[in-house]
Amino acid sequence: MAASKYNIRVLVTGASGYVGSHCVQQLLAGGYSVRGTVRSLKNKEKVQPLRNLGYARERLELVEADLLESNSWPKAVDSCDYVLHVASPFQLVADENTIKTAVEGTLNVLKACSKCNTVKKVVLTSSCASITYGHEDNDHVFTEKDWTNVNGKNVNTYMKSKTFAEKAAWEFVDSIPRGDNTFKLTCLNPGLIAGPSLTDDQGTSVTLIKRILNHEVPGLPKMYFNSVDVRDVAKAHVLAMENPQTDGERIILVYDFGDWAADFSSYLVKEFESQGYRIPTCNIPYFIVWLGSFFDESAKDALGLIGVEHKISNNKAKNLLDFQFTSTEKALVDMGYSLIEKGVVPKKQGYKSRTRL
Repeated sequence: MAASKYNIRVLVTGASGYVGSHCVQQLLAGGYSVRGTVRSLKNKEKVQPLRNLGYARERLELVEADLLESNSWPKAVDSCDYVLHVASPFQLVADENTIKTAVEGTLNVLKACSKCNTVKKVVLTSSCASITYGHEDNDHVFTEKDWTNVNGKNVNTYMKSKTFAEKAAWEFVDSIPRGDNTFKLTCLNPGLIAGPSLTDDQGTSVTLIKRILNHEVPGLPKMYFNSVDVRDVAKAHVLAMENPQTDGERIILVYDFGDWAADFSSYLVKEFESQGYRIPTCNIPYFIVWLGSFFDESAKDALGLIGVEHKISNNKAKNLLDFQFTSTEKALVDMGYSLIEKGVVPKKQGYKSRTRL
């Protein structure tokens, strides 16, 4: 099969994004033909990094598609064997429309797949945000059997959007009559995604690490993160696509244990302080975050998460995918070098470039 992988076409939605670009890179390196969707082929900042990937000239096709334009997806999925649905609707401020667009965007892709007789399987990027929040008991170990309680305490719009979108995906697949153009579905539920960036896409973790390295914040709130390396997330997408044992499964993607924000700082201090970077290491008191919540939506969302430690099992990923996760420390350090090399974080006088991540 390995020799004929170039005959297998995989669609990656949101190909220019943080996770999507890594999926494209690993699929190309694995010998697959890839079709990637972008919102505009005219946006060179988004498109060129993809065209620069190894084997892109031979086996990468880029097409325009918008999650909220249903008529753009039949052509995008046409003749594809597999679909990695990584894209998420982009909105600067999460509001009630975020839920609507997340659900509709997911269903637009899946409906197109259901009308295409070549698509065998869809791997959907969900999130731990659809698993761990809104529960009265945070002391137990969360697994794929858990769902975020959208009516629970401190559940924000983003968490609701990821939960509703994933549930909509499962319900849609279950509603397809047997014998029609059915496809298998696997949902991957990563934690906070860290690691080097192939593009200039700036997600939550990129913004967080950029602020820490730039000393844009005096300290960090006492928040707990279950993280996963972006390269592991992309690898898991490919493995789940190839492995029929993952059909119909949710799979959590997190490193073996989580970290407090202060641990993030300690990893970065160890690597970058000697290179001229001042890393904030103190904890911001709850009272300060509370005051900030009156002026900043992100601080408001963080309030209910301060001091909360979620324990999450990654056993299913290890067992089904035979997976060994990259450490959070390596993910963050590699991410730091990536952001500095890309100019997202300025180079200090003592900076020592590292060519390979």
